[in-house]
Amino acid sequence: MLPVRNVPVIAPQLDLAAEELNVTEMADHIRRALRRLDLHEGHQAVAVCYRWQGSATFQRLDAFCRAVAEGMSLVLAQGHPLLLVGEADCGGLIGIHCHEELHLTRPVLSIDGITLKELDFIDIGALLETSGAVPVVIKSLVFPSSAGLGRTALQACA
Repeated sequence: MLPVRNVPVIAPQLDLAAEELNVTEMADHIRRALRRLDLHEGHQAVAVCYRWQGSATFQRLDAFCRAVAEGMSLVLAQGHPLLLVGEADCGGLIGIHCHEELHLTRPVLSIDGITLKELDFIDIGALLETSGAVPVVIKSLVFPSSAGLGRTALQACA
């Protein structure tokens, strides 16, 4: 499955601080994020970034994983892997849960310790055998008005 390159990132607005996670609501937010970036037809792999909050109980992990699988169902149905990228140190738990409890037929790649935002693209390289790590490259779009840069400053960098 690895490497993957130029994978667009969605950042659905998920309420992961709630004690009970709402599967239907989270799946809807994921589908909306896919539609917002015109990725809803599943023609390419998409990475879901999330910001885990609260405890990683079985019930909360299960609700999150089910919501992601449901929200990403069209992407998965097209044969793409499930790519999950989080900030908190629970990527391994989430990946194992998707594989072992949900029995997804598509490959699951769940990494953590990375901050992404919508409109980013991510490359994930092949596993480095000696360390078990994977190289990651994040590509962000910078718009002149959003970064405080004027067109002149961007042209000077070119």
